[in-house]
Amino acid sequence: MTEPVRLCAEAYATWHTSWLTALGVRSERVDGLWRALDPPPRIYLAAITLTPDVTSSRVSDLHGSVGDAWQTLDLDRFGFRVWREEPWFYRPAGPARADVPAELEMVHVQTADEVVEFEAVSVRGFGTEDDVIEAGTWHPASVLEDDAMKMFIGRVEGRAVAASMGYVLDGAVGVFGVTTVASARRRGYGAALTRAAMLAETGLPAVLAPSEEAASMYRRLGFEPVGALTIWTKPVPGR
Repeated sequence: MTEPVRLCAEAYATWHTSWLTALGVRSERVDGLWRALDPPPRIYLAAITLTPDVTSSRVSDLHGSVGDAWQTLDLDRFGFRVWREEPWFYRPAGPARADVPAELEMVHVQTADEVVEFEAVSVRGFGTEDDVIEAGTWHPASVLEDDAMKMFIGRVEGRAVAASMGYVLDGAVGVFGVTTVASARRRGYGAALTRAAMLAETGLPAVLAPSEEAASMYRRLGFEPVGALTIWTKPVPGR
């Protein structure tokens, strides 16, 4: 399972690089470790291990969250704690069923206004339906300059209710940010947005790290676990 896990880690790091670059946050890759050079917004990781031989001491001075893609780090002694563990899921390349609920309008995000709409529904989907943030706080429209980033919105009766992202790598498509607002769940919208983000037409396998709640949906779409991501956190001073 080494190659699928490598693809998962690479997808996470590259997706992070794209969004942080759009936000003006610097990052680097050195000797199997991706890390942000400036404090990233809290929804993003501060470092991701790309190979299993990265030592714990190399991320010991970070504030924020560390993605332990190979579950090889021991960061307790540096003041970190395990926030959560998410399975790595992998789906081989192949056609995906294109079932879309009749009432669901699928939108491929291509304009700045659509990015604002995408960010707003993502915030409501991962939080509560009353949550709002200033446009561009986490997902600025400048990300449209990265052709590898594909974003999708699901609308019902003109209202955005779901979202997803697909990021195209050389060896896989990373699926990220699949969410549906609470009042619109269990109607097939999440599965439809996932299928869009898989970008099956590229002929590439797809990878993702699902929440426990969504794992069964991804299994139905052909994903299988290949490893796990441990996310370590350390409080950021003043935040």
